Amino acid sequence: MKLSRYIWIIIIFYFVCSARTCVEDEDASAVREEQYIKEMKDSIKHVFMSDSLSGDLIRSFEMTAAGKLIELADYLKICADTTLDSKFRQQALEMAEDLFIPEKAVINAWFMKYPGKKLIESDFSTSQLLSEGFSQWAKPEQINLNITLTRENDSLYKGSLSFYQNWFSFTDQEQPGNVSGPLTLEYYLIRSVKSFGTQQLNIWDVYIVDIEQLNNRL
Repeated sequence: MKLSRYIWIIIIFYFVCSARTCVEDEDASAVREEQYIKEMKDSIKHVFMSDSLSGDLIRSFEMTAAGKLIELADYLKICADTTLDSKFRQQALEMAEDLFIPEKAVINAWFMKYPGKKLIESDFSTSQLLSEGFSQWAKPEQINLNITLTRENDSLYKGSLSFYQNWFSFTDQEQPGNVSGPLTLEYYLIRSVKSFGTQQLNIWDVYIVDIEQLNNRL
């Protein structure tokens, strides 16, 4: 009987200690996670809120500009495809316009050059794009740094990329692509105030300014 009581005491003691260890492990894990989140936030702030940009940060923003060129092509492919839902196409257009400097989107420039002929007139509007669609879509290729990001003032850098457009038909999947270009994408890296909850932060972000034919404006 005494031995049985002794065994039960040992078992209870083991579970009590295990529970304490578990709680301590959970507390330690929570502390580590909180520290990790803080370090991630500090790292993000360093990248997007830095007063001066190092060579590595400059290169990362140049890669961001190339990524936004690809995003633009994806959104405009959706806009041009009349087989898709109109609300989906409208949303894609709005997301494409958000890649540009506010109120300065030049969506029509994307469609103005095609191998051997001009596809649209300069007054081609986004409402026409949504109502009429487009028979072709363009994939950007051979994206290269044209002018490295150059500082203009404390809140502005300017740069440009060169690229070609490879055009494909929506209706004829077997039709080979037609290449136009080279074109340039002019972009700005701008630091501006943005709201994050209750905080107002100065954030660097890349915006498309214009798309033009290399050495010859559209």
